[in-house]
Amino acid sequence: MNSRTESVAKFFAAALMLSGLAACASAADPTAMTVIAPVGADAAKPFPQPLLGAMCVRNVTGGEKTNPLWVSKVDNAGFSTALTASLTGNGLNAAATDSCHFPIDVNLLGLSQPGMGFDMTVTSHVNYKVYDSAGQPFLLETIDAPYTAKFSEAFVGVERLKKANEGAIRQSISTFFVKLRDTTPK
Repeated sequence: MNSRTESVAKFFAAALMLSGLAACASAADPTAMTVIAPVGADAAKPFPQPLLGAMCVRNVTGGEKTNPLWVSKVDNAGFSTALTASLTGNGLNAAATDSCHFPIDVNLLGLSQPGMGFDMTVTSHVNYKVYDSAGQPFLLETIDAPYTAKFSEAFVGVERLKKANEGAIRQSISTFFVKLRDTTPK
């Protein structure tokens, strides 16, 4: 090989390695999707007393596992972990299964994700169903929640998309909490 061919080969090898690193998608992190403390007007409005320490996540469906060679997704286990941690952080989670009087079923209907971009906006579409102790639904809500991850948050596109996914789920849970504050459970 001559030096020019060698240089070209090294360049393509380096580019291939870098593109491989940049293309590895990872699943959304439950910690980054968790809503711990209310902000703004939500901080002033408490949850209805019957919900405190009496809620639990029963089912989460609709999530997808992340294929590392494709794009970041949100799976059922990660969503369930984030919602449970959010309930706990806001004083809503039941300490034990037998003290759960308001089970929650969640269906992640989908994530509207961009193909590419500098600032990436993902919108989560989530259906929440909260049941009372008699098994009757008292809150049925479908929430569409957008979140934009800025280019400055992550240089690599797959990481920026992951952050947008996490933000969209976090925003969905936050909006769900707003709806809970405005309900009157039976």
